[in-house]
Amino acid sequence: MQKTITELQKPFESSSSCTPEYLAWHRLFKREFNAFLKKYGSNDIQISKPNHFDVSGFFKLKDGQSWWFRIEDIRWSKSTMLIRTAKDFKDYTGGHNRFLRLNSIENFTNDFINTTNP
Repeated sequence: MQKTITELQKPFESSSSCTPEYLAWHRLFKREFNAFLKKYGSNDIQISKPNHFDVSGFFKLKDGQSWWFRIEDIRWSKSTMLIRTAKDFKDYTGGHNRFLRLNSIENFTNDFINTTNP
């Protein structure tokens, strides 16, 4: 997730359609977040296709708990990742909103561990 977080700190061009820059970042995020989640025991991961400057999806941890996540529009709302429990991979309303900081890999990792291991 280090490269993903570093790239997220850069400005993104605004457009009415997906830019090559956003699509490259989405691919990087998908690759690094998958690897990150697998380190914490997740083998069931669904990341949405590129949308409009955001990213969201679901994952399940080894304890069986499903989680939904979302990073809002990365052109201006990129300081946190919203994360919450979900009943399944179709539950978009889920549990309480919690946020993982995206300003450093250390903060992101600590927030992830503290959020998913209450």
